[in-house]
Amino acid sequence: MLTIRVCRDLEPFTLEVDVECPYSVTAIFGPSGSGKTSLLCTVSGLMRPDQGEIILDNEILFSSERGIDLPPDQRRVSHVFQDDQLFPHLSVSDNLRYGFDLRPASERRFQVETIVDLLEIGTLTDRYPASLSGGERQRVALGRAILASPKLLLMDEPLAALDQGLKDRIIPYLRHIRSDLGLPILYVSHSVAEILQLTGQVIVLQEGKVIAAGDFFNIAHHTEILPLVEAHGFENVLPVDVISNDADSGVTHVRYGQSEWVIPGSDRKPGKRIFIGIRANDIILCRSRPAGISVRNAIEGRVSDIADVDGRKLVTVDIGKRLAVEVTGEAVRELGLSKGERVVCLVKTHSIRVGPDVT
Repeated sequence: MLTIRVCRDLEPFTLEVDVECPYSVTAIFGPSGSGKTSLLCTVSGLMRPDQGEIILDNEILFSSERGIDLPPDQRRVSHVFQDDQLFPHLSVSDNLRYGFDLRPASERRFQVETIVDLLEIGTLTDRYPASLSGGERQRVALGRAILASPKLLLMDEPLAALDQGLKDRIIPYLRHIRSDLGLPILYVSHSVAEILQLTGQVIVLQEGKVIAAGDFFNIAHHTEILPLVEAHGFENVLPVDVISNDADSGVTHVRYGQSEWVIPGSDRKPGKRIFIGIRANDIILCRSRPAGISVRNAIEGRVSDIADVDGRKLVTVDIGKRLAVEVTGEAVRELGLSKGERVVCLVKTHSIRVGPDVT
């Protein structure tokens, strides 16, 4: 459990946060300059709050009232930045062992070989950072942070500098860290799709204030949240099971719940569970299942919410998981949409993004 109650003057606003983070991964979402990085820095000890307290697993890291301010090296918190910040003069092996060797043997939670295998970087250990790709460098940075045996891992937009292909390769490793190592993560990102592949628990910051916190789909329809989400292009993320691959047609058949979907062709084998991404504005709504159209995916659901977003409507449809659909106000009126109404979601095959494996 992480408790953060801090106040820090940051021109031109004040960072004021009062949250508890009991989950394996808690995401911090918000526009640039909202205080996300500053919040992480107060937790790691790189920035001192003006007042408040930070408590990790019943240990006080900072308390203005009690005069406690543990230095960063005593907080058992590892910080992974967007820039991997590897030591260029050290090999991958020496980078990995940097924090590991500083930690007393009795406090080491993980062994080097275990983390090297988990992150699949065994072939890189003799190389130097300058010879690594962006994805390789980020995996090494993750390994170095984990091998410092922290109680908490802070990640500040660690995938922002990577292209979508590299992001999709790194996310399964983050899921391994979450699930296999039992290491809690505070994760900063401006990508909703990235967040939803790791957690549903989100803290939304704007100008230093927490404007919402909780399950993403419970708070996403709030009028002050929707514009922030839409600014980055909302993408729904669904875990699906691969049924078959049709090489001749260039498509893959997958299953979500009781529905079968057709997605762009992939090399994933039947039985594999993967993520798919669908942008909210790539979904068409209709009141009944149409005939004689080229769209391959027609998924039935029920409207659970309709919200305004800068003159548009964001319709939430329950298909077993909540699916956000962006339409015009005119479309809502013409279709007579309201909460509880049954609808069909139409999705073109090639508007679906094939994401990483679910692990």
